[in-house]
Amino acid sequence: MRISRLLGTVAAGALLMSAPSAFAQDVTFSGSVTLTSDYVFRGISQTDEEPAIQAGLNLEHASGFYAGVWGSNVDFGGDEDIEIDYILGFSNEVEGLSYTVAGYYYTYPGVDSDLDYDYFEAGLNLSYTADMVTPTASLYYSPDFFGGTGEAWYITAGLSVAPTDAISVYANVGLQTVEDVPDDVLDWNIGASYSVEAFTFDVKYTDTDISDFAPAEERIVGTVTFSF
Repeated sequence: MRISRLLGTVAAGALLMSAPSAFAQDVTFSGSVTLTSDYVFRGISQTDEEPAIQAGLNLEHASGFYAGVWGSNVDFGGDEDIEIDYILGFSNEVEGLSYTVAGYYYTYPGVDSDLDYDYFEAGLNLSYTADMVTPTASLYYSPDFFGGTGEAWYITAGLSVAPTDAISVYANVGLQTVEDVPDDVLDWNIGASYSVEAFTFDVKYTDTDISDFAPAEERIVGTVTFSF
């Protein structure tokens, strides 16, 4: 695991995104550092069921446009050891309905390009907050998914309940379809988070309908995030 490479890439992103510009006064800069017992993506461990350290940086303009970079250690059993994602999108809110349209480019530096690990994905995220309750829905599309496996769609829906500003309980279910993968994958999770000052503590149960594949089996994941 080359944490120095991850932190170096994120630091470079910070320098680029903090460069002086004419619209600097309308820009908000934020970031986060996360420690998690397992990096789980759509129900499947990306770190061979081992812990991960993750970091992200975001720059958002008052217009709603934003750019970000995010990274984590990974382990699929090969030469890969790091994932760096680049994000460009737009977010807005209309009468309580929040929406985000974004493009995501997932990269795995140092991996043989013939493996076709790097891929692009576009996503639409919707949420609507009514008192304590927030339903969410998202749709993602990739013209050529991870490993060169063809067109892929991921649809997910969830619900969160926040009895206080600090506490949230949530549940999500998602369905992944990939052109060259014969079986669709259903994943789900349920969890709770607690925020205090700049820290968020999260515990969730996650599982998929994949059998006989350890990284996709049920598990409890604990996460601590520091935001700034």
